[in-house]
Amino acid sequence: MSEEFKEVLSVNERFYDALQSGRLDLMEEVWVKEQRAKCAHPGWPMLFGWEAIKQSWKNIFDSGGPTKIRISNVTGEISGDLAWVTCIEHISHVIRDQVQVSMAQATNIFERHGSLWLMIHHHASPMPTPRGRLADEKLQ
Repeated sequence: MSEEFKEVLSVNERFYDALQSGRLDLMEEVWVKEQRAKCAHPGWPMLFGWEAIKQSWKNIFDSGGPTKIRISNVTGEISGDLAWVTCIEHISHVIRDQVQVSMAQATNIFERHGSLWLMIHHHASPMPTPRGRLADEKLQ
């Protein structure tokens, strides 16, 4: 794995750290602040522009956000000044004192800005949750 791709994966991890921690300041660090940025949360319509995306994260965080999120099946590539990472998101929420687990297939696209990689596109689509295996997940 190239050092360059390790940098992309590091930014991808920072994105998920920001999501799990519910910290908008950390989320802001990984995104490009332009109108051409795009984001589709699971089950949501596409959002256009950083201001709309920022407000969506604020709303998600203000409502409690995920209790736990982990990713699996991480793959990706770099082509010139663009890189993309695909993964499966395993998202836990506490709803009425019960842990609810959902899964989403995500694609995150990053663009090189000088020495930084910034997210320009996040798209997560809901996936069916396998019965039994994830239903018993405990929060740690």
